[in-house]
Amino acid sequence: MNRKIIYLIAIFTLTSYSFANEALETFKKANMFYQNGYFSKAALNYEKIINNGYENGEIYYNLGNTYFRMNKIPNAIINYERALRLSPDDEDVIVNLNVANLRIVDKIEPLPKFFLVQWYEGIRNILSSGNWAVILVISVWIVFICLAVFVFFESPFVKKLLFGTLVLSVVVAVFSFMFSIQQNNTENSRNFAIVFEPTVYVKSSPDEEGKDLFILHEGTKVNIVDAVGKWRKIKLANGNIGWLPGEAVEII
Repeated sequence: MNRKIIYLIAIFTLTSYSFANEALETFKKANMFYQNGYFSKAALNYEKIINNGYENGEIYYNLGNTYFRMNKIPNAIINYERALRLSPDDEDVIVNLNVANLRIVDKIEPLPKFFLVQWYEGIRNILSSGNWAVILVISVWIVFICLAVFVFFESPFVKKLLFGTLVLSVVVAVFSFMFSIQQNNTENSRNFAIVFEPTVYVKSSPDEEGKDLFILHEGTKVNIVDAVGKWRKIKLANGNIGWLPGEAVEII
């Protein structure tokens, strides 16, 4: 191998290790600040890690807790939402997000969903896209193993057992594939946002002359469905739709 290539690989490896080590030390420092009640310093260090390109559910969760202790509820909510996007099955995040949502003014009741849809989404949200991908790979391997072994057995019972396992593995593989794709889309979605203005009027059209439809307060979660200039068309969980200025919200 070319010496220059080896040198570049070594530099990249050492640099990556250095950055990772620095992020870990910053994370430990942030945790120490949090435990000692220096919440502003803890937040700065958690933000530093994220700004350097490192993000996971735990960092966002800790940052959410920090902002909650600072009584910055919109900041807490958006970081809990970011943590939940990366770790949809984390019960601690879900509980703390629910607690933070009790501290905001707007109580948006979501539209009821058909029970089969709730059941489907409940199973899908148990794991992240990466975990569903692992299950997909394992299921596919089991399918190939069953096919390979099937021809070597004469026993009807064993053949039925292998066939049943194969069918079950195919079903699991199909659903794992769908769940993985859908969860990946959710994890990378930038269609949801949190209101950061104390109060904002949601209008019927994307201009200042539009009719005021309703008022939202800081901390409320909205779904951004369209954009025109500085205006964002939003949809609430209860189905209400309107337009508000883009600077009034921050993308999750």
